[in-house]
Order: sequence, then C-alpha cells, then structure tokens
Amino acid sequence: MSVDVKRLKRALRDEDGPWLLVSASPPGALGDVLASWVAEAEPRLGQLPDLMGVQLLGPLALPDGVYLLRPVTYADSKRLVTVVTDLSATLQAAGLDARIDVAPTKWSPLGDSQLGDIPGGHRLTAVSVTLPWRPGSLGRREERRAAGPPNMLRGWYRSDLQEEAWAAVVDTALAWCQELGSGATGDRYVVHGLSSLRTAPAQWEATARLALRSTNMPVRASVEDWPGEARQVGFEHTSHRVLFQLDEEAFGSAESTVARVRELIERLTPHITSAFVMRAAHAPTIQTRLLLRGWARTAAPAAPVTQIHALAPMDDRRIIDAFGVMYLGPGFRGLAADPQLYRVEQLGAGRLLTATDPDAWFRPDGRTPQSEVLEAARADIADAIVTYDEYYRAKRSDGQDIPPLLD
Repeated sequence: MSVDVKRLKRALRDEDGPWLLVSASPPGALGDVLASWVAEAEPRLGQLPDLMGVQLLGPLALPDGVYLLRPVTYADSKRLVTVVTDLSATLQAAGLDARIDVAPTKWSPLGDSQLGDIPGGHRLTAVSVTLPWRPGSLGRREERRAAGPPNMLRGWYRSDLQEEAWAAVVDTALAWCQELGSGATGDRYVVHGLSSLRTAPAQWEATARLALRSTNMPVRASVEDWPGEARQVGFEHTSHRVLFQLDEEAFGSAESTVARVRELIERLTPHITSAFVMRAAHAPTIQTRLLLRGWARTAAPAAPVTQIHALAPMDDRRIIDAFGVMYLGPGFRGLAADPQLYRVEQLGAGRLLTATDPDAWFRPDGRTPQSEVLEAARADIADAIVTYDEYYRAKRSDGQDIPPLLD
C-alpha cells in the first residue's frame, strides 16, 4: 500500500479537498472495491462530528486502470485525512497492492479573476441565467439550517432545483463549451472549488458531471483554444445560477455578439426563468457576482450587484439591473414601454429584450454602457428591477420575507 502522506497533507492544507488518483495491482477488482467503499463510507463517515456533510465523488475510470476520486468536506479540509485513511484500510483489506496519489492541480493560462492576473487586452461576453426552484425549496433550506450543518451547507443545494431543468441546462452547457468556432479540440479544465484539473478530451465531460454531484460546490468547466477562443461555464455556489462565458481574442461586431448569445438563450429558454448578457474586461470567473464587480453604478433603485446571491428567491420575477440583452420569464411584469430602447419579442413563455443600440452595450473595450444609457434602460424596465427596499427586506429576514416561489 502506497500513500504520499506528505503531499496529501499539503493538498489538504491548501485546498478544499484534493482529487485522488487510485491504482492497484492487480487492477481487475479495484473499480468494484472503490464503488462499494464510496456507497458505504459516505453515510458512515458523515455521522462523525468532524466529517458532517462529507461527500465522496467517484470513482471515475481513467485510462490504464487508474480511478479518479474526489473527497469533499464542507468544514475543515484537513479532516479528510480520516477519509483517506479509511480508504487505505479498505484497499488493504481487499488484498490490493494499491497506490493513492494526489492529482496535480493545473490552472488554465487564462487565469481566474480571483486567483490570477487578467491577460492584457482580455475581453469576454457573459450570459448569466437562472433556473427554476422546486416548490418548497425555501422551507427545505430552513430545515437544513435548523439541523446545524457547517456554514457551507446552509445555503441552496442543487437538489433544490427542478430536476428536468437542471439536467437540460447541464447538457446544453457542456455541449456549448465544446462548440469552438475553430473546430479545435482545445485544452480542457474542470475547476471544483479551489481545485483545478486539466483533463483529456475523452474524460472532460465525465469529470465535469462528477464534480456537479457535489451539493453546492462551485464548478467551472472550460474548453480553450487560446489565443483565439475559449468557452467556460460556471455552476455557481448559489446553485440556481449558471454563468456562460465566451472569450475571444478579437471580437466581431456587437450585432454578431447579440446573434450568438440569442442562439444560446433560445436553446436554454424552456429551462430557465431569466437571463442577462454583458461584456466585460475580465478574466473568466465562476460566479456572476464577481463578474459584476466592475459594473457601473449610477442613481437607480437597483440593489448592490455584488449581493446578487441574496436575491435568489426573487430571481423568477426580479432582475438585478438593466442589460443589453435580457430574457425575462412569465413572472416578470411591466416590461419595456419605450420601443426606442428595447425590441421586445415573445420567446417561449417569456420575453426577449434586445437593445435597439447594441453598440452602446457591447463595447469593444469591455466597458459598461454610459450612465445615460443605463439610466434610461433602468427607467424603462423599473418594475422588473429589484429595489433596495426588497433587497434589504430579504437580507434582514434571511430570505424569508419574500413572496412565495412560483410553482
């Protein structure tokens, strides 16, 4: 039995849990042993006070008889030593000459707005979408909180979303990432929490789906042919929001940008409650609120954009601000009275709002629109934008003092 204890402890100290590579001799029984251990150990270890909320993701078969595992804890990651010790004992009891390694962390050269430098001249177009909640999700969240879980398990879960919508958006997102205009295979990455893997093309989608089994850990999947083009999709900590990001070394016209994002929104329309599109001078990120940090603020009733997560229960009827392209579902009322500002089309059960002057919204420098453009747009869709009063009321009551979620 071989375990690189020193490297494992270093990985646990620096991250929220490592990806593990497990191999054995003879390899034949390893997959079955690992699958049985995951099924049995997760509920057993989760009963220990130090490991409440532990999740075991995998095993995923890789080439040459190697299996990928991801132990996740939502408390202190150093406690995962107990998990790996338990795995090691199981492999020994099965009579396997096994090896447990830590998969090397490999970050995309595009970096991350939280972790790396923004490449010079970097611009991206982002489409942030919201998914529908299952009825009663707010009540289930309060029941979970009352049970006293670790802080990271007190928010929204992916299981709070409508299952069909979640599955369809995941399928669309992973397919969209692979549709590079050049037709290139691209380098592929999966970021889970603070761990990033570079994967072979054949294992990329399965690795991303494995990471998405976690309760609410942020996940970003990307396909990158850089310099040139890169596509990333971020599944956020507030699990009902998914962020699509298209990076291009050389942007086309604003009209071509609108056409491309419209095509994506049309694919997503049956499964989402709202969407908005923006262009930014940013490296890609996992979360919409981080992308919005540089969004221009002027005198308007909108709530702070960086607190977008606090508005999750209202996202089926309120949007955080006005944007150049928006899809607003049937819960939104009183939209776009001025035809000189937005073209309004029925799209599925909702409406697609497209700015009549896309150049003002999708600027080549990635900057936000001029203040007069924003103010006019905000006034035109004021009834759809969340107000400070609604935001502070939701924040004070921790999301309880809000209208019921739409069924």
